[in-house]
Amino acid sequence: MAATGFIAVSGAVSALDYLAGRATGLDAEWQAKTAGGDPQPKTTYLMLLTQVIADGQTDMTTLVGIEAAGTGYARQPIPWGAASTGSRMATTTDLVQFGPFSDPTGLAAPVTGAALVTRMTSSAGQPSGLCLMAWNLDQPITTQQNQALQVAAGSLSMTLAVT
Repeated sequence: MAATGFIAVSGAVSALDYLAGRATGLDAEWQAKTAGGDPQPKTTYLMLLTQVIADGQTDMTTLVGIEAAGTGYARQPIPWGAASTGSRMATTTDLVQFGPFSDPTGLAAPVTGAALVTRMTSSAGQPSGLCLMAWNLDQPITTQQNQALQVAAGSLSMTLAVT
């Protein structure tokens, strides 16, 4: 799964606020999850998308509208390794699997990207959480019945560039 990624608006604002010593939207999100009884408040999830997206489209209302759908699909927790000081990069540490999808056509539409979000679920009427990062795939992925989609360890990365 080759992909090109970018930090989402909420992720960039939270990173800058954190570096400046300010309270961040991400801090508020973690606190809300903790107060809501989420047993893993700082877990992030990967959601699959069915349209190529740009930075201005990373609000949760837009993303929920283009999230993949099909029996067997659910956002998956994504494990990140510690950021490397040399490369300023963090990469995924384990295999992440979506599915298998039991619908006759697999997922309803080809997967064209993914987003790193703070909530496991949300709905069109009640989108919640933040999008921290997004990736557009180099090639769309079409799934079939009883097929699973896997994201290999190390295949997604986040880099904070310094110029």
